[in-house]
Amino acid sequence: MAFTKGSIDSTKLFGRKVLYSSIDENQLNVLTIAQVLKEVLPLHLKNLNEIDYLIGVYKGNQKILSKTKKVRKNINNKVLENNAFHIVEFKKGYVFGDPIQYVQVGDTLKDEIVTLNKYMLENDKPSKDKDLSEDWYISGNAYRMIFPSTEPNKPFEIYNANPKQTFVVYSSGYEHKPLFACYMAQKKDYATGEDYYVITAYTRKEVLTYKLKEDFDKSKDIEISSVGGVSVNGIGEIPIIEYPLNKSRLGIIELVISVLDALNTISSNDIDDIEQFVQSLLVFLNAEVDEEGLEKLIEAGAVNVKSNQDRGSSADIKLLSNKLSHTETKVLYDRLYNNMLTIAGVPRMSDKVSSGDTGQARLVGEGWTMSDERAKQDELSFKIAEKQMLNIALSICKRKASSMIKNLNVGDIEIKFTRNKSDNLLVKAQALLNLKNAQVAPNVAFQTVGLFSDSNSVVEQSQAFYGDMWWDNEVDKDVIIDGVVTNTQ
Repeated sequence: MAFTKGSIDSTKLFGRKVLYSSIDENQLNVLTIAQVLKEVLPLHLKNLNEIDYLIGVYKGNQKILSKTKKVRKNINNKVLENNAFHIVEFKKGYVFGDPIQYVQVGDTLKDEIVTLNKYMLENDKPSKDKDLSEDWYISGNAYRMIFPSTEPNKPFEIYNANPKQTFVVYSSGYEHKPLFACYMAQKKDYATGEDYYVITAYTRKEVLTYKLKEDFDKSKDIEISSVGGVSVNGIGEIPIIEYPLNKSRLGIIELVISVLDALNTISSNDIDDIEQFVQSLLVFLNAEVDEEGLEKLIEAGAVNVKSNQDRGSSADIKLLSNKLSHTETKVLYDRLYNNMLTIAGVPRMSDKVSSGDTGQARLVGEGWTMSDERAKQDELSFKIAEKQMLNIALSICKRKASSMIKNLNVGDIEIKFTRNKSDNLLVKAQALLNLKNAQVAPNVAFQTVGLFSDSNSVVEQSQAFYGDMWWDNEVDKDVIIDGVVTNTQ
């Protein structure tokens, strides 16, 4: 997108602006939407420039690359430690590294749940979720598009939309209902050489197209015109869904961007200090040397100076150096680095082996427990938008004759994130046996211990393998006391 970037003050990034309009949904038409677009496009442009800046930081375009020095300009190391990349990549892998699963709520419509998961795999949704999460964590929001498919083996198509080209306009009422969503595509008229943008606006009833001049961001009066007419939205829903990371649309990078700059500065200055110490300046006391003599001195590695007996002063040569204490700078660096990880919800990798701590204590102390709690919050934010997408997907499936989904509703589906559940495996297994002996229902017991992402499926498979009485057998008399199984029969 060829918008005017301008300069971004990294200390004034406070999340993306939400686009609101006071217009009533029943009043949406070609003219009113064009008027609303004139009002919201400046805010979208502001969001766009901030997103573009944050993407640059993620890729490594950070403040340290413009570092300058007033003294000894020839020694100016620029060490870029791309912690922004590390934070985003950890979040992507930790929360979205394993595919999201849709599991059934209750015991009905199991076949349709399986079919829905199959459709999602045919759309490569796990990969698209991972890519969407990159936009999500960098810019604070992400966008997904869903449309009916022309292929017989999948009823719908899912696409990730570029957040710099996509936006949703919400009602300013208390419910903040989406009014319409837009996608901006850059176009070129090769006959005239004109560059322009085509905005496709989707309401629940119609699809409208507008033309926008390329340099609209430089104009005080935005000119927008309707082109291509109006067509019916056969889906009956807005096919563009916004996935906000949090209420403020705050990306994870902007939370720690000043700390990222400080860490780069410390590392760069540390390297500068080492190089300046190695290349310390020579100071001649009561001795004179010309440029030619200095070059011979450097080449030979030694010098012969004479004292000025007439003036009663002794000649001397010293190295001018003032070395930083790297121990002290490491303390500062470690404090900033740990604070950055804590704010971002990323665990720190410990290089110290602790034999006294239990496994759970290490998980808490190194930040893995905190990271898991932050991930649960991210899941809740994701699920709200995901349900909107599922509602559209199921509506498309029910309308398509070849689809095998006809009765499934969003309320029948539970969205499960499949992170690693094997930590503290022994403790969880012991808890499961104790719940069994306490005569807790199997579906409740399996869900409580958190060993499996889809506990209902595990219960069904266990029952199918062992029979209806699998939860009632002689092991019911075994009680775990201090980690030891004791038979009470």
